[in-house]
Amino acid sequence: MVRINFILIILISGIFLQAQENDAKSYTQDTVWLKTGLAVPCLINEETSDIDFIYVNYKNAVGEIEQSRFPWKQIETAHQNSIPFFLHSSIYRIELNDGTTLTGKLIEERDIEIDIELEDIGQLTIKRAKIKSIIPLDSSKKAGKSLWFNNPHATRLLFAPTAIPLKRGEGYYQNIYIVGNMFNYGVLDNLSFGGGFDFLTMFSTIDDGWHPMLNFNIKSGFQVADNFHAGAGGIYVTIPGEGSAGIIYGLGTVGSYNSNLTLGLGWGFVDGSFEAKPFIMIGGMARMSEKLWFVSENWISPVGDDNYYVVVSYGIRFAAKRIAVDLAFINSKDIVQEIFIGIPFVDFVIKLGK
Repeated sequence: MVRINFILIILISGIFLQAQENDAKSYTQDTVWLKTGLAVPCLINEETSDIDFIYVNYKNAVGEIEQSRFPWKQIETAHQNSIPFFLHSSIYRIELNDGTTLTGKLIEERDIEIDIELEDIGQLTIKRAKIKSIIPLDSSKKAGKSLWFNNPHATRLLFAPTAIPLKRGEGYYQNIYIVGNMFNYGVLDNLSFGGGFDFLTMFSTIDDGWHPMLNFNIKSGFQVADNFHAGAGGIYVTIPGEGSAGIIYGLGTVGSYNSNLTLGLGWGFVDGSFEAKPFIMIGGMARMSEKLWFVSENWISPVGDDNYYVVVSYGIRFAAKRIAVDLAFINSKDIVQEIFIGIPFVDFVIKLGK
């Protein structure tokens, strides 16, 4: 530990001297960021093939060129000539612009192309212009998380929305229990509309005719501070000629797109008559891996003048960039007496647009 601290002190001293010396420029073209927060200007030694360390050259406090090494487990990130430095002989996932994904060992980099070695295929040359991303699979967990694809379903929990809005041109189709269908689409960056129906009432008739159950919704959301969104909207459900109901709500979401907590208050109405007390919704999601989330949505509903009824849900979401599946359970004090873990909830969602 004393030796490491001594090296860091020398490096810091060297940084200040380099700012005053013209011949030091070649040793400040690269940068290593340590997890301690220290940024070290240096020259990354490209000849190394060591998978455990990165070697750098730097000028010490007396102007002499020295070499040091940093374990990758202590490094947050490393940039070479202001671009990410890729460690040769390590395994990477390479995503191409056409959606193709390759996993292999990086062999060599050149200005316009790279060489990788694929298992059972051999060496392959890929032009940089065709590469969308290069993700190191043996990087630290924190660095790896920053390379996950964006959460495509941050705008919703299970039934309920979050305050995070759909962007213009984004949308999704949600199917619940095979029967229910919902469509939502962002017409502006902060405003979306949606609607849906169920197969049972849409394609069947009863004695006095056809009575489909239709639903419509609108939501607006804004980022008002770092890691905080606020939104409002409404849901309207109607059976034409029979009656209507719905809810007008406000939302606040705290957290990132990957993991967040949402609190909602909503006033329900039936045939235009509003309830005196609000519904309360508390829900959230937590990203556990690149394609797996924990999701929970819980409702506190007014019953009568002084009572409330609590319904909870909990489950997991499997999501890729375009398709997601939610597997959850819905429970309450009455349901738990019949089915301890709750009523299963299943849906699948297809991302539309962007």
